[in-house]
Amino acid sequence: MKIRLICVICVLFTLSVNGQRLNELYLQARADMLREQYVEAGQKILSIPARERTSQMYLTLGESFYRSGNYSEAARYFAESDNPEALLYAARACAMMRQPAQATEWLQKYLLQRDKISEIEITLDPAFERIERSREWRDLWDDREWYNVSERRHADAAVLLRRGRHSEALSIIDAEITRASTARHHALRAKVYEAMGLYEPAHESAQAAIRMRNNIPEYFADAASIATRVNRHDVALDNINRAVRLDPYQLELYLQRAAILRMNQRFDEARNDINFYFTYLPGDVKALYQMGRAETEAGNPLAGIEYFTMLIDNDNSNPEYFIARADAGLKSNNLALANHDLSQALDLNIELPEVWHKKGIVLYQENKREDACYYWRRALQMGYREASEFIYRHCIR
Repeated sequence: MKIRLICVICVLFTLSVNGQRLNELYLQARADMLREQYVEAGQKILSIPARERTSQMYLTLGESFYRSGNYSEAARYFAESDNPEALLYAARACAMMRQPAQATEWLQKYLLQRDKISEIEITLDPAFERIERSREWRDLWDDREWYNVSERRHADAAVLLRRGRHSEALSIIDAEITRASTARHHALRAKVYEAMGLYEPAHESAQAAIRMRNNIPEYFADAASIATRVNRHDVALDNINRAVRLDPYQLELYLQRAAILRMNQRFDEARNDINFYFTYLPGDVKALYQMGRAETEAGNPLAGIEYFTMLIDNDNSNPEYFIARADAGLKSNNLALANHDLSQALDLNIELPEVWHKKGIVLYQENKREDACYYWRRALQMGYREASEFIYRHCIR
């Protein structure tokens, strides 16, 4: 069976997603950016009539020139965008051209924004190394405190999170929320709790963040991801739908939504999102994996095997891909394939207790009871408790 990876959505310059009219050329440009084909992305956006270009398009256009090293054109197009992020990028572009006066002028405008990255992220940005000895750079930081106490404490907590010092990060964020609760603090607390494996409080914090700020796509996407951790798939779907509505050109959101739709057993809708993604990024490994899972879980394991095979042909270094194809092999009663793929997964990472357990199941079905018991015992030794029932039923005489 031949599987079509590309679903032709529309041949015109606009198409509809969730009731929104989207610009086809800009979608292609966003895909080019993900592929790091920056020149091609810029050319596509410039092909859009100027009267139809949005602030977000100018931001991406500026970034395409910035990433390809054309800083003067980058600064020109960043100036056309009213997105706060464009101010920071314009500052970077001017810094790369060693224009400290222009760079600090743009950066000052950025620092006046409500949402901004931390001072340490700015001062350590490689682009600003070119102007850090200039009088303008020194004056910028000497003349005024650009960050209040709350913003600095938030930055401290974010650094501690990146360093794995979760309890210290949580202590700072809890104190800040008690003093002045903000969406930004709740969003960060959700990430800290998630890193600690405390998914219920992470879910509560993520939901608090989107209640307080309902226009940040990242907050909704993060909340959706955390909601799946606590099996609130209905909430996750609502959150990811909001994220897509807020930023329908962020292609990765469609794959995230496809995964959540799978969890809700809405397989046709999941396929639609994956095919939409394939339209712009055909053969992408993340999409191949999602489609393989969707087909397998929808009761089409043979189709799932085909997608996983294409995936493994693309990248045979990830044990997760072999595990997924093994699951499809088990569902289609292809024990030889399942056995082979589970062995491949263990060759790539021997510390996978669930794989040892699944390998035991396959061996038992192949009437190799002693070998199966060996794998189940290894799984149990590694902390996989479900193996104990199989040992009790099949290995104790």
